[in-house]
Amino acid sequence: MDCDRQVSPKENHSVLEIAHSYLLNSVAVKANEIDSNPDTLMQALQGLRDLGLLALRVPHNWGGKEVSEETFSDFQELVARYSGALAFLQTQHQSAAAMLAASSNSVLKQEYLPRIGKGELLVGVGFSQLRRGGEPLTLAKLVPGGYQLDGVVPWVTGWGMFDDFIVAATLPDGRAVFGVVPFQDTYQNSTSKITFTSPTELAAMTSTNTVTANLNSYFLPQERVVSIKPVGWIHENDKNNVLRATFLATGCAFAGLDIIESALKTKSLPAIANALTAFQQELNHCRTAIRRLQKNTHAQLLEKLQLRSWAIDLATRIAHAAVTVSSGAANYLHHPAQRVYREALVFTVTGQTSAVMEATLERLSRRWGSDECVDAPSSASRRVECEEWGGQRGENSFLCSPSKTITYSRVIHLSHVIDTNIPQWQGDPAVEFETVAEIEKDGYYLRRFCLGEHSATHVNAPKSFYNSGAGIDQYPAKSLIIPAVVINIQQQVAINPDYSLTVADILVWEKQHGEISPGNLVLLYTGWQEKWCDRTAFMNQDAQGNMHFPGFGSDATEFLLNERQIAGVGIDTHGVDSGQDTNFTTNNLVLAKPRIVLENLTNLDQLPPKGTTLVIGILRLRDGSGSPAGVMALI
Repeated sequence: MDCDRQVSPKENHSVLEIAHSYLLNSVAVKANEIDSNPDTLMQALQGLRDLGLLALRVPHNWGGKEVSEETFSDFQELVARYSGALAFLQTQHQSAAAMLAASSNSVLKQEYLPRIGKGELLVGVGFSQLRRGGEPLTLAKLVPGGYQLDGVVPWVTGWGMFDDFIVAATLPDGRAVFGVVPFQDTYQNSTSKITFTSPTELAAMTSTNTVTANLNSYFLPQERVVSIKPVGWIHENDKNNVLRATFLATGCAFAGLDIIESALKTKSLPAIANALTAFQQELNHCRTAIRRLQKNTHAQLLEKLQLRSWAIDLATRIAHAAVTVSSGAANYLHHPAQRVYREALVFTVTGQTSAVMEATLERLSRRWGSDECVDAPSSASRRVECEEWGGQRGENSFLCSPSKTITYSRVIHLSHVIDTNIPQWQGDPAVEFETVAEIEKDGYYLRRFCLGEHSATHVNAPKSFYNSGAGIDQYPAKSLIIPAVVINIQQQVAINPDYSLTVADILVWEKQHGEISPGNLVLLYTGWQEKWCDRTAFMNQDAQGNMHFPGFGSDATEFLLNERQIAGVGIDTHGVDSGQDTNFTTNNLVLAKPRIVLENLTNLDQLPPKGTTLVIGILRLRDGSGSPAGVMALI
């Protein structure tokens, strides 16, 4: 890439405008034919070529567009919206062009990139076999002047459309050599050749002419080598680019929405309108989360996988809804809903790795095994769901972390010991213990205890502020094991006990530790935990009875909920709202989602800024407004 030249937003916007106009007017009307007819697909591909849209990842100095990663993602989404087959095919070429642009082989670049930039040459790729375990399917051996290639490339798309393709083969030491070979039967001599099968019959995108390549002692000259990648390169590359394929899925989701919207115009059913609105909102949430994570250089693989699986799940559900609103007509082979449904199938497995498969299966099967009791209230207003990071289906969806293996070296109690003299909010029930059985008399020791639902270290439930809110008994188990970050405002509080966390504080923290990832619970360490043993100092009331202690500012809370999609908040004071906030703003904002609110925590000074997992133990009190909690930190 030409790092000295910056691509302007205007240039990127122009590319997308040109693409959208072409796709809407020339591709959408032929989408079904493009899906099944290779000639029509090739015409659509040539249309992109003529507009310079097949050189988006080629540098300017080689005649390409060199668009930003964000613009390329938008382009991928646009093409997938109007034709899955065209999106899939052009992706192969754009990937090959990017690999050539990154090559250190200047002779090869000089030969290919200007012609790709002018649209004179189309190139495919054939290296998905590197992802497979076991013995390599394609082998390379160093010979004088180049490499000898043997084996099978089971999946190469674009037969009869692409001139050449980049093949990959595994060397004896585990590295992979990538080189350009002709995409046609080629015989170098009686024993050295590359041949191709007939196009495979596929359930979707049959027009893409996907074939298998057979390499028999094929000689790859050194001057045709694109690159040699280290052992395990394909897996690292997949991890780094796990979000790229999400835009094909979200484009497919848009295609499904177009069908649903069209059906609404003719059927005018409230159920269709409601479904359309719900899907549109969820798709917007999904795309926003993907965009945010795409820009986050500190994003973890698990977070990327979660969003990838969400996009896949969303595309398949919307495609299924498109079939539903199309009724029996969707069973016709060339009906748009039938095509989009099959495209969703393809984009489910495009570039699939074991990790993507696991995340997708976890997403698709997440509803089974809910811990909701069979005798729990069944009204819609009381039903609570568990939605994983980045997802928000409705007002009563808790945010849950995906299943994963947690490793840790330390466990720290974040809950205070409960005693009769702990600090209490005015009006809360007193903490009482009464001995009801003694070892000497009864053979065992037992006490009865009494305390309020918001006493000691505790969780606030939505029901504490909303009549129709969920009770503490409705929290899904998965919502109570969550990652956490810690923001330290101890210095600010030492100067001003009424201090409230600001958005600026959050951004300062993120500059040092990276953007707060979706699904994290934000813990606010104020130093107030040190006052726990002094009831007067902890509540800090003035002569008028007003309390003075720090908390979350309303702007900061809204920022964390809307821009960072956090799972909840926690603090070492008696309230996430500062003592001066008698409207309980943060409680109301967080519990409306609903998310988790933890108060009266301790030992927050022992936690790192990030990398902690919280395990929150609650008492499942029927219709409880909250519960005393045993909170442990795994570090």
